[in-house]
Amino acid sequence: MVRELERSQQQKQEFPSKATVAHPVFYRTYSRRQGNTRETWKQVCDRTINGLIKLGKLSDEEATLVRQKLENFQSLPAGRWLWVGGTEWLEQPENYHGAYNCTSTNVVDWKAFGLMMDLAMQGCGTGAVLEPQYINQLPPIRNELQVTIAGELGTTPASQRREKTEVQIQGNNVTIYVGDSRDGWVKSYQSLLEIASDERFSNRVEVTVDVSDIRPAGEPLKGFGGVANPVRLPDLYTRCAAILNKAVGRQLNELECCLLIDEAAVVVVAGNVRRSAGIRQFPADSNLYKMNLWQQGEDGNWRIDPQRDALRMANHTRVYHGKPSREECIDAVRKQFYSGEGAIQYAPEAIARSNADILDRPEIKREFLEIYNSLGVEEAKNWLRTNYPQMSDREIEHRLQRYGLNPCGIL
Repeated sequence: MVRELERSQQQKQEFPSKATVAHPVFYRTYSRRQGNTRETWKQVCDRTINGLIKLGKLSDEEATLVRQKLENFQSLPAGRWLWVGGTEWLEQPENYHGAYNCTSTNVVDWKAFGLMMDLAMQGCGTGAVLEPQYINQLPPIRNELQVTIAGELGTTPASQRREKTEVQIQGNNVTIYVGDSRDGWVKSYQSLLEIASDERFSNRVEVTVDVSDIRPAGEPLKGFGGVANPVRLPDLYTRCAAILNKAVGRQLNELECCLLIDEAAVVVVAGNVRRSAGIRQFPADSNLYKMNLWQQGEDGNWRIDPQRDALRMANHTRVYHGKPSREECIDAVRKQFYSGEGAIQYAPEAIARSNADILDRPEIKREFLEIYNSLGVEEAKNWLRTNYPQMSDREIEHRLQRYGLNPCGIL
């Protein structure tokens, strides 16, 4: 105990005296466990700098400069790098996303949902574009799901746990054995969504989800770091089934897509893997689904709508592909003042800024914006084809979708 106190006092002296909360924030967020202790600030500097040297193939002179800036608190790497930079976990190809703070996904299929859960479990913020041109590509929901949770968390001995999720099908009965890994959680979630639209079944499917192989709360996560907390995982399957069952006979709408993504986010946040960090981008005429989440009952107490509680996991933004009017901007700011919600995004400007390599002069940028605003995205594509004939259609599509990672909104 005395040794730990001495260590704590030594750590406090490593941070500037004016940074009064640096010590607890460092230990809460960036210091990784090493057996029964945690990394010191110097150890984090060594780990992250060595990782940068290897990743960027830095020269000795560059490495010295980086170390100097870091150790003197003049310039720090991204928070994600402070946590995972230089770790063996990050060097595995399937984990490279973990070094990124932000991602964006066009929701066009069930894989997009699985990808976002996977990204969230690696610590990434998740962006989901839920505009009609994307979600209308999702298959219709045709099967009603009756979900039963089997087993208890942490009951299978560690040496006997499945690491990969297994899905067994017998007629209209499906058993999902959830694997004790990031991939296992993701596959079990995505598999449930896929069953809802699978034409092999005859409209009603009995789904048993066995969670026995999942490690118990408090057990260390050796690769990513931290400890396990799967307490919300069993609820994920029943809550997702309830959302899917309401859409039987049609495609999901934007709110249902958002809820499915956010239910997975609830599990990740509860699992001590990641804070809530997400953005959901809706069409300009979309309802503000997070408005009035809290309602006051006759007894005067405020309660949250339990069916929409998961929506708190992300910011909701309406995307304007034409320039919003003055009144629309004022209305958005007013809603944000009262509720914190109602952000809007002017997509053409976001696209122009994220294509600064080709829209590199004011007059060219102005011409692009005029075409986009007056004639729409298809004519903007034609304008790019005419002015940059070397571009492939795939590159043009990519460039016009970049508003997913460049908010440029009224926040």
